[in-house]
Amino acid sequence: MKKLSITIGISALLLAFMPLGCLAEETQQDVPYDVTASQAVFQDVLREEECQAGMAFLGYIGEENVSAQDILDYAEQTDYWYYYPLLQNAAVVDAGGCEIYVIVPASEWSVFVYPSEMTEEAKYKDDLEAPYYEGSPDEVILLRCNISEIYSNVMVSVREGNMSVTYRPAASLKDGHLAKEQRCYDFTIYSDECDGDGCDDTSEYDEETAVIQNAYALLCQTDEVNYYLNLGMSVWYDGTKEMIDGKECLVFVLGTEHEECIVRENYYAVSDNQVYYYDAINDAWNILGAG
Repeated sequence: MKKLSITIGISALLLAFMPLGCLAEETQQDVPYDVTASQAVFQDVLREEECQAGMAFLGYIGEENVSAQDILDYAEQTDYWYYYPLLQNAAVVDAGGCEIYVIVPASEWSVFVYPSEMTEEAKYKDDLEAPYYEGSPDEVILLRCNISEIYSNVMVSVREGNMSVTYRPAASLKDGHLAKEQRCYDFTIYSDECDGDGCDDTSEYDEETAVIQNAYALLCQTDEVNYYLNLGMSVWYDGTKEMIDGKECLVFVLGTEHEECIVRENYYAVSDNQVYYYDAINDAWNILGAG
């Protein structure tokens, strides 16, 4: 058996949160994902993409007589509730309007939402004295906003310490896609991606995405990995697979993040219901907790 490569496959890590096709007949109750683990995976993607937040446009809701529960019910009926269980802990922020967005901050960053309006000179005027919401670190925001399709009625500031990035959630009138923002990762679910080369049905990613998230959740639930996570270490899917005991397993890395580098400590492989650890001395995969 060849020695295990330590190269991190960033593209495979991003696969776990690529835009996905429409959900078939599964329900939210069928999903065994751990909400905290799911958000940790997503924030790994934000770090790799050098983004301070991830944002998705969920769609349109009625403009009047909408309660916080109505906004939650709307989100629960979308595919996001299935593929991004982190949404279940989101704080609802209602700025009026008929568009729904979800905003996920990078690790240890916080989301602040302020009123904004367009002046006669066609410039934004933000009211920083009366915020709609001041989020806590890592808190996910479910935002209703935008009375007009022409401009956004909110300014979103994502902060960590003395650093901040601002966004103005909006959907493009051209194709309905999320308007591009710097340092913002678009994880909107588009059923079909169409461009000059034609359309690419993204539903092919559905099954593999679910497998990756399930494997991550299973790994984080083990006593050993949970112990290391509580010490401040992190886990990443490295984009490779190994055949162990006749089963195809996803390979994960456990390590410690430093400002200048990431120190990789242990390797694990996960199948549908089994977790293995890599014994570098004997170049072998062994069942975690068996010995």
